[in-house]
Amino acid sequence: MPDERPEPDGRLAPAAWFFWTIELLAGGVAAVIFTLIVSVALRRHDGVTHTIGTVAPWVVIAVAVVGVIVVPTMRAARWRWRLDDEELDLRRGTITELRTIVPVARIQHVDIKRTLPAQIAGVAAVVVHTAAGTTEIPALTEADAANVRDRLAGLIRTPDDE
Repeated sequence: MPDERPEPDGRLAPAAWFFWTIELLAGGVAAVIFTLIVSVALRRHDGVTHTIGTVAPWVVIAVAVVGVIVVPTMRAARWRWRLDDEELDLRRGTITELRTIVPVARIQHVDIKRTLPAQIAGVAAVVVHTAAGTTEIPALTEADAANVRDRLAGLIRTPDDE
């Protein structure tokens, strides 16, 4: 039976690609530095250990470069979201597509999160908390994040709150 829900059509901020590039670049640099430190110790040995110490930094550099180039583009192309009075609908994934439906009635509270890379890129994430855990819409413009937070806060108010 096909899903009758409309596809999410909300897009992330144009800076989402830049935000994810910064995050992956920072992780890639850390991985390369760690690998270089470990490879110095491995190259002091003979045989296979020496070969691993010589090859490993190049492999990590190649994976980091490909990841920084490919992953942000794939993420930005896939990420969609939709918020209506009943549910928050998220579709995302780099290789595997994941779709999450969060009923508004299950939402307990909403936060806006701005990590250092997000601040550099000028974006913010809306974090939705339920009893089952957290879900987030990453990389919205700060104005859009505030609007989504405020709309969700209005939707989750009960008559007793007013």
